[in-house]
Amino acid sequence: MKKRLSFLTVAVLSLSLFAWWYYQPERVLERKLDKLFETVAFDSSTTRTGRVVKGSSLDNFFDTQVELTSPLDQANGNFSPEDIRSAYAYLSENASEISIKRDPSLLTEIEGDHATQQCEADINIAINRWLDGPNGRYQLTLHWRKTDKGWKIHSMDAKRMP
Repeated sequence: MKKRLSFLTVAVLSLSLFAWWYYQPERVLERKLDKLFETVAFDSSTTRTGRVVKGSSLDNFFDTQVELTSPLDQANGNFSPEDIRSAYAYLSENASEISIKRDPSLLTEIEGDHATQQCEADINIAINRWLDGPNGRYQLTLHWRKTDKGWKIHSMDAKRMP
């Protein structure tokens, strides 16, 4: 009986510690960022329907207004999730591939209901029409806000790295 009780105690303690670690805001935000990059990405084998489905789930990541700053003039300003979804729909119709590969090092700072993430990522958007496309290495800074629907991005800054 004692062996069962000690096994059960160790199992419950281990599960509790894992749950505590897994649900730390830093880890939740890291998984959410990776899920965003996974959602945006596709290759030439992804069907049109698959791309549409990916675009429809983008609202889960963005606040009601998102301020974007990037090297592309057309991608600067305040945008609604609908605007972002529309831009993604354009890209998914015209690109053969989108990939975002972030470095493992991710800096996350949390202050109450706000968080900032910084990382470097290689971004590739294969569109034949763009001679000087947005492909390259970027320093990304994302600002998150905790809402009643979870963490949402409310601003993002992308700077091309040399």
